[in-house]
Amino acid sequence: MRIRFEPRIEAAIKDIQKKSNLPRWKILLALEGDERFKKKIPEKIWQEAISLVEKDHKEPIELTMLKARFGQAGAIANRVQKVHHRHPTFLEKLGDITVKPLIGLPIAVIILMGVFKFFITAAGFITDKIMTPFFEGPYDVFIHFLVEGTFPKGFIHDMLIGTPGAGYLESFGVLTTGIFVPIGIVLPAVLIFYIILTLLEDVGYLPRLAILVDTIFHRIGLHGYSIIPVILSFGCNVPGVMATRILTSDKQRFMMLTLLGISIPCTAQTAVILRVIGPFGLGWVILIYLILMTIFVTTGSILNRALKGTAPEIAIEIPPYRLPRISNLMMKTGLRIKQFLLEAIPWVFVGIILVNTLHTLGITVYLSRISGPLMGRWLGLPEEAIYPLIIGFLRKDVATGLLTPLLNKNIMNFYQAMVAVTILVIYFPCAATFVVFLKELGIKGTIKSTFIMLVVAFGIGGLLHLIFSLFAL
Repeated sequence: MRIRFEPRIEAAIKDIQKKSNLPRWKILLALEGDERFKKKIPEKIWQEAISLVEKDHKEPIELTMLKARFGQAGAIANRVQKVHHRHPTFLEKLGDITVKPLIGLPIAVIILMGVFKFFITAAGFITDKIMTPFFEGPYDVFIHFLVEGTFPKGFIHDMLIGTPGAGYLESFGVLTTGIFVPIGIVLPAVLIFYIILTLLEDVGYLPRLAILVDTIFHRIGLHGYSIIPVILSFGCNVPGVMATRILTSDKQRFMMLTLLGISIPCTAQTAVILRVIGPFGLGWVILIYLILMTIFVTTGSILNRALKGTAPEIAIEIPPYRLPRISNLMMKTGLRIKQFLLEAIPWVFVGIILVNTLHTLGITVYLSRISGPLMGRWLGLPEEAIYPLIIGFLRKDVATGLLTPLLNKNIMNFYQAMVAVTILVIYFPCAATFVVFLKELGIKGTIKSTFIMLVVAFGIGGLLHLIFSLFAL
């Protein structure tokens, strides 16, 4: 399609073409300001050709050509398209208001509170009404028949079944606690969480949430997209850690990984926290999360000032709201559940075998003695709490669950349980997450992050012990 300009410009083009023998397209680019082709036109020819145009329009020829180009583009667009008036849809209106802080933040709070409430109710129902009756009923009969027929007593019997007469959470056998905790307690919570996460992701809400929290995260040197690893870590720290790859600087990744390790409990931990602390009131559970939120903000601010380098800006793409597809929802949830099962259950078995072996060899007694000053004086915990802290490196959800028998037997009071649970959440991620830490940060970065976690964990633990001691008086 040949583009025609106004008569004076066409006259200038023909004049230059006649005197310089340049093709039309090179002359057009020269008139638009391209220095490569402008140099090919003698100055005298150039001035004679454009003087009348610039005098007529009272502006440089480059600006006149730019306006002419836009005019031609508009004329072509008018020929090939039809514009119809259309009112914005409900989803488009909703998409606009959910990114505005004045309305979007209250909506975000309502959504997150609703998600949390649904998560607790649905996961608790599955565990209490379906999983627990199954494990304490037909599964218990089958496992005892299977094991006691082959190993009536001895080390292997105790390793597989655990403490005789104890409940499934307290027995600490490979086939009792080792199966019940990840399948009966953790899996329902993970399933519900991943359904919710995938739903929010598919409808297009997560990028809008990232925009809403962008200003808050900027104050600690991060960006709004950091909310994605945080939300994923509430399900499992492993995908949360891997999601930090969306951040664009080493400083941001180190900060985010460290903050995930010390202040974001995974679904497995959350499920057991609710089981251990929840019976004493939801307010205590909320207190733990307020402590973690304070640690997240405070530690993030300190790291932001201590680490050098600035965080580059990230453009957040906002997709339109859309209705989720059931097939996509099921596929994503299934893949995430599969990943969790492959990551969680093997480490639960490893942890149970390790603790039973340490107990048989008498190593835990030795560890209890040497850790006495730290456990008793600084943290105010009994020696028996060494077991959950040891297993906490492998699977913190199992370790948190081991606090229940200590509470039931009055070995540990409620305030000590609060201190122990908080430390377990902070002091280090599970072994699976530790492996991903090494891959993402390297040995040097992981050592730095681990040191920060230990300092924060035992510092907060000692402070809580002091506060609870004064409160108890």
